[in-house]
Amino acid sequence: MSFERAERIGGMDAWQLYQETRLQVGNGMTLVPVDRSKLSGSLYDHVVTALANRIHLIPAYRKTLYDPWFNPDRPMLVTAPHTDVRDHVTVLPMPAPGGSAGAAKALAQVRATHLDRSKPLWHIYVLEDDAERGYLISVVHHLLVDGDSAMDVVGYLMRSGDLRALPARHTPDSATFPARPAAILADAARRKWRRLGRLPALAALSARTMLAERSSRHLKVKAPRTAFNCTLSGTSTAAVVALPIDEVKQIAETCSTTVNHVLLHCVGKALHDVLRERGALPDRPLVAAVPYAMRGADTSEYVTDNVGTTTVLKVNLHDDIADPLDRLAAIAEHARAVKQLQERRGVNLFRQWNEYVPGPVVTALFRTIERLGLAERISWPCNVIVSNGSGVVVDEPTFLDLPVPQFYPAGPLYHGMGPSVIALTWSNQLCLSITADAAHADAETLARGVEDEFATLVSLTGTRAAASG
Repeated sequence: MSFERAERIGGMDAWQLYQETRLQVGNGMTLVPVDRSKLSGSLYDHVVTALANRIHLIPAYRKTLYDPWFNPDRPMLVTAPHTDVRDHVTVLPMPAPGGSAGAAKALAQVRATHLDRSKPLWHIYVLEDDAERGYLISVVHHLLVDGDSAMDVVGYLMRSGDLRALPARHTPDSATFPARPAAILADAARRKWRRLGRLPALAALSARTMLAERSSRHLKVKAPRTAFNCTLSGTSTAAVVALPIDEVKQIAETCSTTVNHVLLHCVGKALHDVLRERGALPDRPLVAAVPYAMRGADTSEYVTDNVGTTTVLKVNLHDDIADPLDRLAAIAEHARAVKQLQERRGVNLFRQWNEYVPGPVVTALFRTIERLGLAERISWPCNVIVSNGSGVVVDEPTFLDLPVPQFYPAGPLYHGMGPSVIALTWSNQLCLSITADAAHADAETLARGVEDEFATLVSLTGTRAAASG
């Protein structure tokens, strides 16, 4: 099959591809409950029709991976001549007991499913529940959508009405080159030469950054080894929680913290309680990896192109502090300090050095960890991944022309990195999903722990507010 133009993927996008193994999959997911009460036909037919009406507006959903044998650089994306949405929609049976619990079980089942690399890397699973409610599981590879590009895709999936008459959207020619062997080789040569020329500057920048960090060593935290830091077993558990956002904000305001801090507090306590019940508490506090978009960061010292400003903060969860409000204050203090430090530093060295890492080396590394079960022997940077998205503020949100009461994004699981907790503000709720490896953690237990600790904070802050009033 021949293609007209190709688009070279960036270093971090390639990393998501290189680190895939049999059990470690780089897919982002979303569990979407939908109100299907007004549909006269099947939910599957409606989804196929709605996707067909807007596929021309979503370039990411028409791109397929292209990596010919003669390509000496990172893989490319090309636009498929035709995308049949029916190839990307599958009906799944609803697991017992149905409802959100059953849908979460289905989410866990598809988490480790690899997408077909010969087709655009996305899929939607359809679950019929009853005459009123159905569920969709949207799966998209992180290679196609990440950060702002994800919101672009979601924006068109949320847009209501018949969109067939709108003009098709395409990747700008300025971001592509002819998909001919000579052009592919020339682009690869230019990129490699540019990276080679920038290598001394990146090495110098790295040295300056590490020297500057000496004054902030007190903020660095080392994650303890726990049962959560495991080699993936191939089976997962998942659960979803919806917290009233007004109450979350009230807690944050009363305690002079943020929604993120409240979320970290509840997750940390849930993890702590599970380890305590097992008699497996570590001798150091747990650590969360928190993705953070430095939208206002100074990138003047960046020496590689299209790196992006998203970084990862390592936040001390202070689960060794018994008093809930003191623990929340300590989490907020450390999170603010590492955030301010990162904003002052500005650069993201990990993302920049990713431009130089050979893909086969990354793949071989993770395959070795998986085959030999080495995750338990490695010191990992965190015990849990906690991400809170910007959120969607819409009065009556829809997804593929269906009313959507909640919206639960879910992230991939990685060897050794622990459970994944992804949150998003949707209407008047903080919707969060918890996914974990089934051999070492139960997501439903963690979800109940989050809800219990949230109830504790509601009670304590209500008492504090009443006392101060």
